[in-house]
Amino acid sequence: MNRLQLFICMPKIDITKLLYLYGLLMIISCKDDDIKSKQIAYNPNSPIEVTSFYPDSGIFLEKVMLTGKNFGTDPKQIRVWFNQRKAAVVGSTGERLYVLAPRLPGDTCTISIAIGSDSTICEKKFIYHTSVTVTTIAGNGSRSEYRDGDLTQSIVAPGFLCVDKEDNVFMINRAEGVYHVARIDEEANELITIARDVIANVPAADPITGTISFPTETTVGSFYTLDPQEFWAPRIREMKWPATGDRPDNGWKHSMVFNPNDGYIYTRYYYGHIIKINPKTYEVETIYKTEQGDSYGLTFNPLKPNILFISFYGNAGVNANSICSIDVTNPQNTFKKLTGSSAGGHRDGRLEIAQFKNPEQIFCDADGNIYVADRSNHCIRRITPEGMVETVLGMPGTAGWKDGGKDEALFNNPTGIGINSEGSVYVADFDNNRVRKLSVN
Repeated sequence: MNRLQLFICMPKIDITKLLYLYGLLMIISCKDDDIKSKQIAYNPNSPIEVTSFYPDSGIFLEKVMLTGKNFGTDPKQIRVWFNQRKAAVVGSTGERLYVLAPRLPGDTCTISIAIGSDSTICEKKFIYHTSVTVTTIAGNGSRSEYRDGDLTQSIVAPGFLCVDKEDNVFMINRAEGVYHVARIDEEANELITIARDVIANVPAADPITGTISFPTETTVGSFYTLDPQEFWAPRIREMKWPATGDRPDNGWKHSMVFNPNDGYIYTRYYYGHIIKINPKTYEVETIYKTEQGDSYGLTFNPLKPNILFISFYGNAGVNANSICSIDVTNPQNTFKKLTGSSAGGHRDGRLEIAQFKNPEQIFCDADGNIYVADRSNHCIRRITPEGMVETVLGMPGTAGWKDGGKDEALFNNPTGIGINSEGSVYVADFDNNRVRKLSVN
């Protein structure tokens, strides 16, 4: 083969990408001595300029090179945001800045740079591509029996979940005659049963102490606590009601949640009573009463302190198939329905027009995203801090079991949601008899 043939056979080279990679290599490969000898200080008397960046789209931790002037060479002095998310600054030559795209900053991102008291914004937008995949971590699809031990050999019927501050996953098993409470230890690949023959509902983890609480229906005021200081030994508790006043007729309470702002546990009864529980004295107070009906989801949003979000099942009258909220510091004047039609359906978009169908457990992550186990739509949905509803995984109205990405994953009546410290979402995929794990980036 002659030189001409060899040149023709060579793959086409994207010169822009080549220069970009060369720039990254120059920054990454600089030795400490070279950096010290070539340090350029940011000049506060001159403006920061950004002329371009590459690439113009990417995923979490995408390496992005910004070109401009007056960045300085001290990465500790440079602050970069993609929308409201802060990016990690890896290095700078003074004219080239190397950053990593942050996690979930939004689909269309404005990149802003600040050094000292000066700042600038890139005119061009960065397009962020969300990556979501689901895998199975427990269960084999059967619920003919219950089997703990090795996660890969486990047999479960997961109804609800929660995750504590140490990322222990707690599972409520809810099959006929097989009502158990268990802990999933992913690192040890083990399912450990904590309590047997306990009919439990949606659990909650105290973000401070790590104590797990979950309601039961044995009596009007019965619930359990699992204290990590006691190796999660189950302790049954009984609420202390006021001597007078309205109280529920039965113990039909389906969900609990801790409020990190006031330290109380909140629950709601089928009859509509929303109550708060003192976790030390177990004294209770009814703060509001809604129309009756089931609700399997309660969560607080760290971006909106003291606002309790509630998911309502399809039997909840005017609140059916909806997400509602109430300010627990002013409950009598703040209860409101946030979503669209109560008839039940599937619709993404603005929260006020979005539709759900028998939504069950909900949970808010540290970034203000509320995840919803949208049971009868067989989907996992997300309400963003901007008030937009989107389908994260699952095909609306199509039940099935399949791991994978957005275009292929299937669920069958998902009922439970839990989120760990890294933002991974655990799903109790009830009629698939499996616990699934979503990696969302």
